Amino acid sequence: MGKERKQIILQSLAKLLEERDATKITTAILAKESGVTEAALYRHFPSKRSIFLELFTFCDESIFQKVGEIKKDDSIEPIEKIRLIFFFFMIFIEKNKGFSRILSREALGPNEKNVIDAVNQFYERLELAMKQILAPHKDLLQLTSGISAHLITSVAEGVISRFIRNGFKETPSGYLENYWTLLSHSLFKK
Repeated sequence: MGKERKQIILQSLAKLLEERDATKITTAILAKESGVTEAALYRHFPSKRSIFLELFTFCDESIFQKVGEIKKDDSIEPIEKIRLIFFFFMIFIEKNKGFSRILSREALGPNEKNVIDAVNQFYERLELAMKQILAPHKDLLQLTSGISAHLITSVAEGVISRFIRNGFKETPSGYLENYWTLLSHSLFKK
């Protein structure tokens, strides 16, 4: 029951992050949404920060598992690998709206510094993964692999910010092909 209860708490946090201003999610609200007392909440998690960190870690692992699979697949061309990573990440965000608030750092206050640090490392790792894919293929690039990976990561962060700002109404998937067309024309040689 312990693992199930933890999962319910994490799902409740994700749901609350989708539905409300993240700064107003208190442990009392989270406990009520989860169907537990605040004391029970603290039996599963030592702090509100640890709940956010565990939700972030779950999403981080899910994303980087897929990124790793794409990176290792030698049957996929490098530019296609980058496109697959970008599309997967954007669709993951669309399906996990609460996670987008964590990745934008909107849901995180000064007490969640370790989660903020984890988010910053997430983006650094994502950028590094793309840079590593592109580095051996300089002949395909208009710019360096580092600048190319940086631009793609920056666009992804901007898409997440826009998705949150419009209240999750305009989905990233509605514009993915357009974003990719602009990125690919800017970054890759014809």
